[in-house]
Amino acid sequence: MKFTMTNDGVPVGNYPVEFTGAEEFENEYGPGVRLKWKVTGGDQEGSEPTRIVSAKLSPKSNLFKFVSALKGSKPEAGEEIDLDSLTGIKGMAIVGETDSGATRVETFIRT
Repeated sequence: MKFTMTNDGVPVGNYPVEFTGAEEFENEYGPGVRLKWKVTGGDQEGSEPTRIVSAKLSPKSNLFKFVSALKGSKPEAGEEIDLDSLTGIKGMAIVGETDSGATRVETFIRT
């Protein structure tokens, strides 16, 4: 019996992407948000890299880092952020590998 190894994630690398939205996510660490992008060029065009972050928007959170990059500025105290309003933002995603071997968006740079 033969098997072919598959990779369900986007391989490690840098990709031109467009932010396609966010969805609620729940795991053993509590409420989170799955941020989603679509690769817009290259060998991985059409692939959809993601990043799961805590649902807490504070200056030390990963959600803050990604919202700041998507907006092009840091959110102000008391500011309400609608992630749906950020869909369509284009930029570069840096995809990295986790300790378990999965891949995820490590950084987003707005262009």
